[in-house]
Amino acid sequence: MSHTQQLAKTGEQERQTGSAFDRYGLVACVVMSMFFIVWITLASKSLNSGAVLFLFALPWVLLRAGAMVTAALRFPSFFALDFLLGVTVVSVAVMGWKFFVPVSLWVLLVVLLVAVVGIPKFLPRHRRDRLSGLGLLAVIVSLFAATGWSQDLIFPTTSLDGTVLFKPWSDFFIHATFVARSVGAETLVQVGNYEWKGFPAIFYHYASYSIPICLVKVASLPGYETVIGFWAPFGSFLTGLASYALGRVFWSQAAGLAALVATFLIPDLCLLHIAHPTYGYFWLQHAAPGGLYAVAVAGVALTVIARGVHEARPFWIASGVVLGALVIFFKIQIFAAAFPLLVAFAIVGWPPRKKWQWLILAGCVAAGVAMLPLANRFYVGPNVQFDLSGSVWYWQVLAKLANGTPVASWYAAFNDPHPFPAHLPQAIGLLLVNALGIFAIVAPLLWLFVAWCKKWQASEGISVAAVAILMLMTFGMGGTGTSDNAHEFIHRPFVWAYWLVGSLAAGRLFFMLSSRRPQLWTQAIAVSSIILLLVPVCYGSGLQRGKGSVGNIRANIHVDRGLIECARYIRNQPPDDAVVQDSQLDKLLILGGLDDRPTFAARVDEWTRQSKVFRESGYQEHLGKLQRLQQATTISDLQRAVRETGIRWYVMHPGDPNVFPAEFRDQPAFESGGYRVYDMQRCFNLRN
Repeated sequence: MSHTQQLAKTGEQERQTGSAFDRYGLVACVVMSMFFIVWITLASKSLNSGAVLFLFALPWVLLRAGAMVTAALRFPSFFALDFLLGVTVVSVAVMGWKFFVPVSLWVLLVVLLVAVVGIPKFLPRHRRDRLSGLGLLAVIVSLFAATGWSQDLIFPTTSLDGTVLFKPWSDFFIHATFVARSVGAETLVQVGNYEWKGFPAIFYHYASYSIPICLVKVASLPGYETVIGFWAPFGSFLTGLASYALGRVFWSQAAGLAALVATFLIPDLCLLHIAHPTYGYFWLQHAAPGGLYAVAVAGVALTVIARGVHEARPFWIASGVVLGALVIFFKIQIFAAAFPLLVAFAIVGWPPRKKWQWLILAGCVAAGVAMLPLANRFYVGPNVQFDLSGSVWYWQVLAKLANGTPVASWYAAFNDPHPFPAHLPQAIGLLLVNALGIFAIVAPLLWLFVAWCKKWQASEGISVAAVAILMLMTFGMGGTGTSDNAHEFIHRPFVWAYWLVGSLAAGRLFFMLSSRRPQLWTQAIAVSSIILLLVPVCYGSGLQRGKGSVGNIRANIHVDRGLIECARYIRNQPPDDAVVQDSQLDKLLILGGLDDRPTFAARVDEWTRQSKVFRESGYQEHLGKLQRLQQATTISDLQRAVRETGIRWYVMHPGDPNVFPAEFRDQPAFESGGYRVYDMQRCFNLRN
């Protein structure tokens, strides 16, 4: 591994001590703010002064927060690293506040502002590299690429005759509720489950929502517009920046740019109709953006550990492991794949290096496998074990999802009741192609070459370990086959392997090729990064739908304009914690995602299918209360049902049976396109 001293010899860096900004750094902050403002403005179709103020201050606050961390660690820092660390620290701090402190977010925002202004004055001055022209290019390329990949989110809707087409994946309605529930002064425990009134809050990766929550608080933006117009594009930007930071620490700034280009500007094989439709790296990351944040944070943790290993600094290594542990708050499936790798690297690289460290590593692996069943207790019902029982079931699911695609014949063999071990080599080959894309060819060739030349480095070992962990999770984990969560633990970690192997392989390859003529190769990668911006521009449109048949249901959703107007009406009515109920149980949580209000009962089929805890709860009694309200034919029955449920707003779909008393039924609070909104509190003003 090379280090920053090598960069100094080529004149790529200038040193500065203790300063938060430099000329290019200031330009980068202004450009970032401009992109953030454009994203949210286009998504919301309006310019919000609160959002402008917040987003102009955001880069500065995040950089200062990250600089506080690197100063406390006495860690040599640079712009991208400080920014990524700032995102991590602020996100976890906001999440912790929402978990434990029942006080308004305004207080937290003031505390954060005072902290980033005052605390750095008391910290030791430390080495921080000025942002170079190449670093500024990496920031700008990441912003443009994130914009390209997020086209369906920044321009989320298309108006049709009587309906509105929502391009984003349907889960964004759910993500909007996670933001909306966190804006008030109550803790997440006090708020409880936003989809089922009275049910407890679920264990979830809340940290990635932290900055969008603050944006909503300051600008009073709707939750849905915030998650599509800022949360997802911002996460996309972070992964590009993390690739650059990783390559920069391992080799050089130009190698960091090469890593960014490889993982952010080259299409994955799913986009080219070669890989399985569920293994689209860019599709999955932008349809489930929590993975973007988790990959970026895990990448930062690896960066810190690698620097600590190289300079024999145990405190830095331990700090990197702590950062890696925080990934669980961003995406637990990514944590399951990344944290074992980070811990293994820390153990093996801990100074002074001894052979017995491998024994410690083996003991940690055994302990980790033994503790895996605990995940079933702390997550929303996944039945995940390391018992080799899930591979058949999982590959049969892949075969089913491949039907009707150009690669369907590749998976036909797995429809057999017992495809293994006969088709195990085929499954391994398909997994590598699916998960690593073009790097399934580039990376092994690179590994063989450096092994033959006896130039094996830590980066190769890390990549091989990432692939090994992916193999173990894909073929070793088991599940009931009835829970999407079990499937996610097997499937979702591939995005970490793709990003990590791609970043390290590209950075290493570039560093080897450019060793003799670094200036020429640096110019080439800089020009290539600009030209390849055409890739996200071309492939970003329609990305949300994906390449599989599931996209026909989960993306490009037609929503009646009347339902949207009803949601807007409810969102504009006080109080913010008024309970809403959709007459058809809001199967995709469209109403809940657009009105920013808690729901009495929603998505019952999804909850019963995914969560064992929910199935064993009293949800049937909950539905019975709702049924009594829906069947109330007298004012007294209606009043009793409203007291029992606490529902304030009831949304009736066109054609739904309506047996409410006539004096209540004929006086909705709002009506649009056949949809009716009833203010259930009005029933107490009527006589029986």
